[in-house]
Amino acid sequence: MKTRIYTLLLLLAFSATICLAQDPADSTVGFPINAVVFLKDGTQLRGILLSESPVGARIKTDNLGELTITADKIERIEKNDAGFYHKGVYWFDNPHRTRYFYAPSALPLRKGEGYYQNAYIFVNSVAVGVTDHFTMGGGFVLNPTFQDWQVLFLNPKFSFPTQSKVTFSVGAIAVGVFNRQYEYDYQSFTSRKGGIETNIAGIGYGTLTIGDAERNGSVGLGWGFVNDELGGSPVINLSYMSRLGRKIGFVTENWLVIPPQGGNSVALTSGGVRFFGEKIAVDLALVVPIAEDVGFIALPYVDFVIKFGSKKKSREAKRKIEAAEGGF
Repeated sequence: MKTRIYTLLLLLAFSATICLAQDPADSTVGFPINAVVFLKDGTQLRGILLSESPVGARIKTDNLGELTITADKIERIEKNDAGFYHKGVYWFDNPHRTRYFYAPSALPLRKGEGYYQNAYIFVNSVAVGVTDHFTMGGGFVLNPTFQDWQVLFLNPKFSFPTQSKVTFSVGAIAVGVFNRQYEYDYQSFTSRKGGIETNIAGIGYGTLTIGDAERNGSVGLGWGFVNDELGGSPVINLSYMSRLGRKIGFVTENWLVIPPQGGNSVALTSGGVRFFGEKIAVDLALVVPIAEDVGFIALPYVDFVIKFGSKKKSREAKRKIEAAEGGF
């Protein structure tokens, strides 16, 4: 059984490495400014802003080609450095680069960016970029009765990017389980509320991510804990994501618990598709637990994510915008 689990995860890691070694074709920006021109009649023109002046603007769109719009028809122009052109079609940057299904990559949220995630209706979480290198997440499991128990969790992460496509992070996934205790009165045959029992469990981890927002793979190593006791074996995470199209991607997330001497390995593998726009994403996947004496079972996984916040323009983007604001 252990050999089967190790072989499966090694194959996943090897496949991710091969994919990361391949550069996506034609994924560079061919013009200086991506922009959206909002017209007074409600029309939105997205494309490359070629020039802008007090009398109007020229923009090259995907479907209509190059257009010249006079200033009296323009409500406003929004310029940004997000996105690129792939085979002549505009692709917005992957807004979900920092996470797989639940496991984080080492890539950070930018300051002010964030997202809300809901899985299985009951699991709710939020993550926010506090700085460009520190992401804070947290959430709760919805208790339909709102009584007796509550589950809360926190996910802090510090990221350390490099000049290459390698990012390292350290963080933790901490879960608190709070249970209401009851005391039974044998004289009156009734129970009354007592104190609250608190249990804290989680993983402290380090993650190495290779790749960029459109395609990346991660190897994570962590150590579990329950209250004040450390786990007896490490936990390994192997995850990978790749953008397959403008609004669809592939994601796999895999966990392996290395057993103590003489123990049995336990693994959790998953894979599925991500459908996403610039603000909303939906993940559909299958989760397969692997353990001794456990037959094959595939559990469905569903979540949806809403992105919020905005990122500041980079210095390079500001330079491009200033250089392009010349004559018509």
